[in-house]
Amino acid sequence: MDFIKILEDKLESCYAVARLYDQNHDYLLVASEVEQACFAYDVNENFEKSLVWSDVGGTMSIIQIPGTMDFLATQRFYPGFNAKECRIVHGHFIGDGQWQVEELVEFPYLHRFDLIQDRTGRILFVGCTIANSKEFVEDWSDDGKIFVGTFDIASNSLMDIRTLPLRLKKNHGYYRSLEGAYSLITGVEGIFRLDFPDSSSTGDWLLTQLFEEETSDIVQLDLNRDGRLENVLIQGFHGDRFRILSENFEAELFSYGESTPFGHAIWAGRLLNQDLLIFGYRDGRKDLLAFTFENGDYREILVEAGVASSNCLAFEKGGKAYLFSANNGSHEVGLYQCL
Repeated sequence: MDFIKILEDKLESCYAVARLYDQNHDYLLVASEVEQACFAYDVNENFEKSLVWSDVGGTMSIIQIPGTMDFLATQRFYPGFNAKECRIVHGHFIGDGQWQVEELVEFPYLHRFDLIQDRTGRILFVGCTIANSKEFVEDWSDDGKIFVGTFDIASNSLMDIRTLPLRLKKNHGYYRSLEGAYSLITGVEGIFRLDFPDSSSTGDWLLTQLFEEETSDIVQLDLNRDGRLENVLIQGFHGDRFRILSENFEAELFSYGESTPFGHAIWAGRLLNQDLLIFGYRDGRKDLLAFTFENGDYREILVEAGVASSNCLAFEKGGKAYLFSANNGSHEVGLYQCL
């Protein structure tokens, strides 16, 4: 698989990416981690650009509200990790690449969150804070929390929000499984599986520790097609180790041969009938890489050097495949076609 860049657009410290789509609409959104803009690109109209908001920023996550073209997003997650004024905003889709954005709720230190529609139609909410409070940016003395509850579309509000008993230091990673029954949450203490109420053995939210080594981010994929999921990890907080471990975490299947400092962007999925991983790191060479499994070995593909991707996603549309990346270090939005 090869990659060619088909779009680049300037956006200072671009960070969060999302794809919002239904049967009639399809947009890529990207927002900055500083006081800059959020842009939308219309996939159906040759990636025509529009402005979602102009200068708020501090956006760590953008999540589509299931069954709608609306979204929830974080804002004001700054300065650095000392995000006392972080909030969730609601973007209501009004058409033609435009959203009406209003504050939903203040939510200090919220770094990752998710909205999951369960089998009953409820929209579940999971929110992970990177800390509970801070006196300064590098103060990690008050561990973050995991919040759960529901999102009610009719009242446009979070409902029945409560915290789970687990506290995590430097929580950074969140990954919802492709089967949709659980999520994985990471921190200094390791990796925890969060089973959703309608899929857990207890009928309630259920946390289980899977791995005890500090982990920044994780995705899962059966890249080698052996019928078992591999665990793809960035280790250390914003760490420099990119590894692939077996389904039970007991065997190392692959370790990148060089240090990859400030590891950050990670995605796993299937494009053009081929499984692949995407990985980007924000220091050192700052490469954006893809990995496939061919002829019994892991193959590395350079997507682009020196861009320092913060987050990325990939998708298929009309028989073509694309990679969308917030190239934080080069302050540009990058869209690549996968060939």
